[in-house]
Amino acid sequence: MRVRRWWRLAAPREAFIKRVVVIGAGLAGLSCALALSRRGYQVTVLERKSIPGGRASSYDAQDASGPVDNCQHILMRCCTNLIQFYEDAGVADCIDWHRTLYFRETNGRVSKLYGTPGLPAPFHLLPAFFRVSFLSARDKVAVAMGLMRMLLMKEPEPDCSMGDWLRATHQTPRAISRFWEPILVSALNEYPDRCSARYAFMIFRQGFLSHPHAYEMGIPNRPLRLLYGPCVDAVRSAGGEVRFRASVRALDVRAGACVGVVTDEGPVAADAVVSAAPFDQVTDLLPDAWRENAFFRRWAEMDVSPISAVHLWWDRPVVDLPHCALLDTEIQWMFDKSATEGDGLGTYMGLVVSASRTWLPRSRRDIVEIAEREMRAAFPAAKDAVLRNAVVIKEARATFALSPGIDALRPSTATPIDGLYLAGDWVDNGWPATMEAAVRSGYAAAEHLLERDGRSESIRAADLPWLSPLGRRWRTRGRVR
Repeated sequence: MRVRRWWRLAAPREAFIKRVVVIGAGLAGLSCALALSRRGYQVTVLERKSIPGGRASSYDAQDASGPVDNCQHILMRCCTNLIQFYEDAGVADCIDWHRTLYFRETNGRVSKLYGTPGLPAPFHLLPAFFRVSFLSARDKVAVAMGLMRMLLMKEPEPDCSMGDWLRATHQTPRAISRFWEPILVSALNEYPDRCSARYAFMIFRQGFLSHPHAYEMGIPNRPLRLLYGPCVDAVRSAGGEVRFRASVRALDVRAGACVGVVTDEGPVAADAVVSAAPFDQVTDLLPDAWRENAFFRRWAEMDVSPISAVHLWWDRPVVDLPHCALLDTEIQWMFDKSATEGDGLGTYMGLVVSASRTWLPRSRRDIVEIAEREMRAAFPAAKDAVLRNAVVIKEARATFALSPGIDALRPSTATPIDGLYLAGDWVDNGWPATMEAAVRSGYAAAEHLLERDGRSESIRAADLPWLSPLGRRWRTRGRVR
């Protein structure tokens, strides 16, 4: 009798999902909501903050003339799903694309990395790479051999760190500190000794070795708040609802099925719920009886990695590059935001320090002193300039840590609770903790709901085609994510 009653409750839910609640208005939540709204679902997005974007957003800083991003966020041409989402939301023109990557040494010398037209991958970057000045000939040979080995060999073991792989392949100390580390730390928010070699391989394979344009860098030309505002409008135009300052306190789970959520203002019923919240927040939403379930306990050991940002306003033009990786300094990247977000009175630069664990206990004063000293040293025009204002932002839980063995901790989109799905960069989607991963997970959740309704449809965009003849061996032997 009990089984029959449970079946009667569950059967109508299997027929068709109409009402969907999405928890969180970050990239994962917005991409899922837009995809479902345009396919006829009644979508309600609940966001506890007053602005969209999640961990990629802006806020009003003291003495700043406009909103300030919590950190500089960039994308690459290989981020096909993020690009698709921006196109669908009508904000693709908010991204400026750069085909040249700049590396600046402490002596002011600048090296450029760019693709050579007409050369196929992975050779398109070689001419510029062999001309860079920050590596010796021995360093360049070591890097080139490492990249070729990376392209041809199958994936490393799950518990292998990138640091171990670099040492095993005899990378020189200078090659590690000036090439591998700057790219990996900025892309994965983790140092080589602490990150999974599998995801390090993916960054280089997908971003630098597979397609001649995959490495190109996209930088938003406006504050993130103004970028994601139109994304919210797109969801609403498609028939969805987005509520801000709507805190979800619990998932409403009955007889093993999620039938809605409980907010500060009361219950919100749904036929399915997509949680696009960070992994630690999802655990807090679960009923007590489900928290010890093996599926929901698997991410209990996941760690986080911080990112720190410093915003500096100078009284005059002080930089001669749109962006650059800074070598042998604590500040890792500089972005000149004067043209798109400045106040017209001088230079506005955004500085980034990824995996910034040592910065968390430092005071604002100490951090500004470091940033000011290193920028005056790197850019001669800044030596006599006056620093008008500075803002320091520390994101202690910016991303999940891509530790060796992390794949065993990342959950699938579908959960043991009927009608509950997970989205977010931390969910198993084959990508590291990036905006691309967030959108992929949002699309994957939408695809699961469509499949459950018997409407199988592929929403996720295809990866850039592999145009590297040397990559064929890896594509047949290794796993393509």
